[in-house]
Amino acid sequence: MPRPSTAIDWSVTPWEELAATGDELLTVLDDERDALLGRDPAALERTVERKLALLSSIETMLRAHAARPLQAHGADTPLRARVDQVLEEAIRRNELNGRIAHQREIGARQALDVITGKSTASTVYGRGGRNTARRGGHSIGVA
Repeated sequence: MPRPSTAIDWSVTPWEELAATGDELLTVLDDERDALLGRDPAALERTVERKLALLSSIETMLRAHAARPLQAHGADTPLRARVDQVLEEAIRRNELNGRIAHQREIGARQALDVITGKSTASTVYGRGGRNTARRGGHSIGVA
């Protein structure tokens, strides 16, 4: 079976294709943020798969563009600036999503610590000045 062509159609300006793919990436990053905030693992998985595919496409386009002869690089300065803006915004949104994911992870770990009776509090001083950490659950009443 023949392999699909990985050649890029240069009749479309590479910067136009990069800008369109970058715009799609921005939408996917917004979807990723929504999945993180909505605590929707299935949506998050689909979104991350799409994000990785878009990043791979962008990398392929950038490598192919870098391999083109120099005279073919020049005339699309406004589009190139647009691509730079889109990619910088994608970096910003991806970093934001990373911070959200990290905060969600911390919250999940803290909830698990409470459920399992592990202390998330720092060590405190007990009687006689000894370090102690409160461990285990505490009875707050009997029904």
